Amino acid sequence: MQVLKSLKRVLVLATVFSEVVYASALEVIQAQVPPRKSFDGASCKQTIVKHVFANSYGAPYVGFYNPPINCSFTTTIFNLSVTSSGRQYDRLALLFLGDVEVWRTSTAMPGGYEIFYSYQKDMTVFDTLLRKEQKLIFDLSNVFSELYTGAFNVTLEALYYNDMYKSALSPPSSIFPISTKASSQNTSSVMSLPDGNGTVSIKLPRNIKTATVSILASGNGQEEFWFTNVPSEYLYTFPENPGWLFGYSPFREVQLLIDGKLAGVSWPFPLLFTGGVDPGLWRPIAGIDSYDLQPFDIDISPWLPLLCDGQAHNFQIKVVGFDSSINGSIGTVGSNWWVTGAVYVWLDEHSNVTTGSKILSKIGHTSFNYRPFVSTVEANNATKNSSFYFSLAAHRQLTISSTIRTSSGLRNATWSQNLSFSNIQNMTDLAFNQSLAMVTTGTNYDSISGIQTTYKYPLNLYSSYIIAETKATLSSVLALVDRSLITTGVNILLYLTGTRTGPESLRTRQSAISQYSWNATIVEGMLTDTSSLEQWFSYAGHSGLKAGGVEQFGRYLKESDDFTTEDNECWSVIEVPGTIPLPPVDGMPHV
Repeated sequence: MQVLKSLKRVLVLATVFSEVVYASALEVIQAQVPPRKSFDGASCKQTIVKHVFANSYGAPYVGFYNPPINCSFTTTIFNLSVTSSGRQYDRLALLFLGDVEVWRTSTAMPGGYEIFYSYQKDMTVFDTLLRKEQKLIFDLSNVFSELYTGAFNVTLEALYYNDMYKSALSPPSSIFPISTKASSQNTSSVMSLPDGNGTVSIKLPRNIKTATVSILASGNGQEEFWFTNVPSEYLYTFPENPGWLFGYSPFREVQLLIDGKLAGVSWPFPLLFTGGVDPGLWRPIAGIDSYDLQPFDIDISPWLPLLCDGQAHNFQIKVVGFDSSINGSIGTVGSNWWVTGAVYVWLDEHSNVTTGSKILSKIGHTSFNYRPFVSTVEANNATKNSSFYFSLAAHRQLTISSTIRTSSGLRNATWSQNLSFSNIQNMTDLAFNQSLAMVTTGTNYDSISGIQTTYKYPLNLYSSYIIAETKATLSSVLALVDRSLITTGVNILLYLTGTRTGPESLRTRQSAISQYSWNATIVEGMLTDTSSLEQWFSYAGHSGLKAGGVEQFGRYLKESDDFTTEDNECWSVIEVPGTIPLPPVDGMPHV
């Protein structure tokens, strides 16, 4: 394996942050596909955000983005650099240009250390926004107090490159937000579900040739670890430990509806943020996608005969779960899911109106297979629940198609999905011991690329908590994690824009074991953490750049007790072993 220099450090040296020295800080890394092989040769660059988020709940950074002057560019890269020290939780952050969310991220967790991290994101798909002045809102809600002493010092820089592409670069002609459209009030436009209705009315141009919707959705609060939740009827299985379990099941479906009819769904990836389960585990290696939460794209081209009729149409995002009390069907979820979306359209410049056939929909109901089991014991002449086991499986298929007519003639437009889900959990010791085995698989087909996209998210998770009765004794958690993210196919937005020209494959796995202790609050226990984590990351794809694009990339990372012990990068794919069942702990088998 050819070992490379750290791409993030190379970028820092190439930017306005070259004078910053991080010698005493711990770098917290999220493995990613680099947006390009080198960050040298930028046509221009500018700092667009420089702000300290301390006591920032309800007080986002509000400024303006302005395109660079006298600078020719085709590609835009945003570089996010963050430093922090003290005690603090991880925090979710949302970046908006106007009412369109362009980046959802989360912070690393300092926990007594001085930390820094950086992440680079290709923003070329938002080119139509980046060519004009935009109100910029960066919402990073943080608490700052005598206990929570960690502020986040954030710098966001834009780098512009005048790249040549293999085929004509074609970013979307227009982007329409599916959001609260609250930027005029100097606040973020995120929608909170299920409390809100997640609906906007949009009148689209009449000469659209292609359209997609991109959705960002993440669970927060009682929904942050939705995949560990239980069916609501078993919320109080262990009455001696009230408030420990959350309900509405571990199944989540994010839906897109057009005029009340289902247009597509996302069964989300189970994120573990840097404060997840064991807050010390994700340092110095952060969880998968924690710095760049991935959107889900739905091809809505089959809907163009309706959407191009010159009338306004309702676009709605919903988040639903499984409800065993209503014949094992779709039900509501807890608070709160933060969602936004955007409609991306490419126009037919040679036509005034796009027409077509009737839209044909084959929407299968989500089928569930649900099996719960509670074990009991006799103690002190009373019957008590000793364990709770359940399995929940789900499956759904849908196909939406039509024939659309543009200046190029007739073509078939099709969007289809086939998804499966399985979640098995076993709980003992009043649910302080919880074992989970979960896997989500899916295939999407869009007639734009003609390529089938597949994905698989296996997750094996075990946690064992000891909660102290007084501050004089330490609480602790033992955690085991083995999970993967595996995708093959196309990213529709990047394919249409031209930054990717063909199928891609990404495979990454994290395997970890950790022990963490704390006293009064969980943010005060970082220095007592012991952990071991390995990550394999491998990518192959087709870059749209004529030169300097990333076609293959591999990285292997290993940490031990808050130190990176191995970090090897190469411009080639690497072997990634598959996620495996967890070993028994203290004689307790896992599901």
